[in-house]
Amino acid sequence: MADNKDFFEQNVRKWAILDNKIRASNQELREMRSQKTEIGSTICQFMKTKGLENKKIEIGDSTISFYDKNEYPALTFGYIEKCLGEIISDKDKVSLIIKHLKDKREIKKSNDLRRRFKDTSGYETDGDN
Repeated sequence: MADNKDFFEQNVRKWAILDNKIRASNQELREMRSQKTEIGSTICQFMKTKGLENKKIEIGDSTISFYDKNEYPALTFGYIEKCLGEIISDKDKVSLIIKHLKDKREIKKSNDLRRRFKDTSGYETDGDN
C-alpha cells in the first residue's frame, strides 16, 4: 500500500514541477512575442516610410517580406446573431437559430487537473495574474 501512495505523491510532485516549468516558459514566450511584435512594428513602419514594402530581406535560411495582414475577430454567437438579424427580420427565428447552434455544439469531456494557488490572504487564485 505504501508503494502506491509513494508513487502517487511522486507523480503529484513531478506534475507540479512540470506545471511550474510550463508557467515559466509561457511567461517567457509572452515576453518574447511582445518584443517580436514591437520590433516587427518598427521594421514595418521603417519599410513603409522608405518605400520598401516590395523588398525581401534575406537572412540565412529564410526570407522576410512585408505584407498586409487581414485579422478577423472571433466568430461569436453575438456576431452571428447580429448578422442573421440583418437578413432575417423575425427576431424569434434568429433566436431559434442561435439556440439551435448553441444546443448542437459538440462537447468533448475529459479529465484534467487544475492548480489553484493561495495568495497571501489565504484565498485561492489560478496563478495567472
